[in-house]
Amino acid sequence: MVKEIIKYPTTPSLEFGGNVRHFDESLFALIQDIKDTMDANSLNALAAFQIGSPYAVIVIKKEDGSYLEIINPRIIKREGSVEPVETTAYFPGLSAKTKRYEKIKLMYEDREGKQQFLEAEGDLAITIQRKIDYVFGSNFRIRLSDKERKLFDSKLEFGTNAITDNGCPTVFKRDRILQLFRVLFISSIIGLIGSFFVSEETLQTLKEVENYLMASMLGLVVVYFFYAQYEGRQYKNCSSCQIGNIIGTSAIELAKLLVLFVAVYFIL
Repeated sequence: MVKEIIKYPTTPSLEFGGNVRHFDESLFALIQDIKDTMDANSLNALAAFQIGSPYAVIVIKKEDGSYLEIINPRIIKREGSVEPVETTAYFPGLSAKTKRYEKIKLMYEDREGKQQFLEAEGDLAITIQRKIDYVFGSNFRIRLSDKERKLFDSKLEFGTNAITDNGCPTVFKRDRILQLFRVLFISSIIGLIGSFFVSEETLQTLKEVENYLMASMLGLVVVYFFYAQYEGRQYKNCSSCQIGNIIGTSAIELAKLLVLFVAVYFIL
């Protein structure tokens, strides 16, 4: 059965790390739920904790499409270190540079309760370590350096992965206001072109529509100007350069609107 994956900002359960004691149908059902959820969400690995179960169960999809079932895992040997950029279903759309062991040796049990050992390196080792974090009620945030954690917290706050090392995003929410302005602007241009091919009666209606569009665009520029300043103040490291960009962008959009107003006045 496909289960809902717990995602930020939902707080995961405080019950975690429960060793599996009974290797029975309830365990098999849990494993199947994990697999179904992985397939439904196109994931290559999932821990039981991520779907609300406290049990120490991890499932990983191997390259050949089969599943590696890991129960009650313990890392008994570790070697080397790497700093991969990781993503996880708990923080959808976000990534961070973590600190992991390059190679690990894992002790775990299979679905029959038999003890197994696995030596892993590369992507598999990183994936196992990330899922073990969940087994113990955590996530990859605890594996970040202080600098990377600060950067990642900025990503969490603003809901975007487009944040630079100095805390300045490369994509802003205010850009959506500009996108809407440009859609209305293009619509108005199309209306002007269409005015050459319509009747006098339709022309009057078109003029009213154009006036409404221009009023809406003026409102959007005003909203953009003030909201952009508010958003810019959230990033102290880059607020000064943003103010200049905000003023310049607002002036450009107002100039476009003025040209459009003149065109509407003389054409319609």
